[in-house]
Amino acid sequence: MKYYFVVIICLLSLHVFSQTDTALKYAETITRDDLKKQLTIVASAEMEGRETGTEGQRKAAAYIESQFKELGLKSPESMHGFQQYYPLFKDSLIPKSFKIGGNTLVFGKDYILTPGSSKEDEFKGKEIIFAGYGIEDKNYNDYNGKDVKDKVVLIYSGEPKADGKFLISGADKPSVWGFSITKKANLAKQ
Repeated sequence: MKYYFVVIICLLSLHVFSQTDTALKYAETITRDDLKKQLTIVASAEMEGRETGTEGQRKAAAYIESQFKELGLKSPESMHGFQQYYPLFKDSLIPKSFKIGGNTLVFGKDYILTPGSSKEDEFKGKEIIFAGYGIEDKNYNDYNGKDVKDKVVLIYSGEPKADGKFLISGADKPSVWGFSITKKANLAKQ
């Protein structure tokens, strides 16, 4: 038994050393000047900060891909290139103020807004409509008989339950409506 154990350890160590030798071989080709050149390009103003989902990020990814090709690297056939497509959604919300009557409400404490809920910097409504969970589904609809046009719509987050089951799915797990409104809006866009 000990003999087999020693043989296995020796074989594993040979494999590890061969990987280390290969890694060292390629690591020795990296120079300070090459690193500085590449990082200067990727971090340049031309790449516009490389924030996810921006043109600068796309430019940086294209540059890195071009360098892979120049080095002669081969991409996996299943990817059809070096970049993997992944849909991202970007939105921002900068709350200013929300007033009802003479009362100014505090964002995050008294109310929340979902990004993309208003295309204008300001929205006005003279009337507030309560729409339950804000769900409009064939199995359940909070908007039946409600006119919400040009009104502020107040809703609960989540999904209603009865007897431990979610009303939309009829199961122990929520439907897509059980996620946040932002998540539901993004799922609907896909």
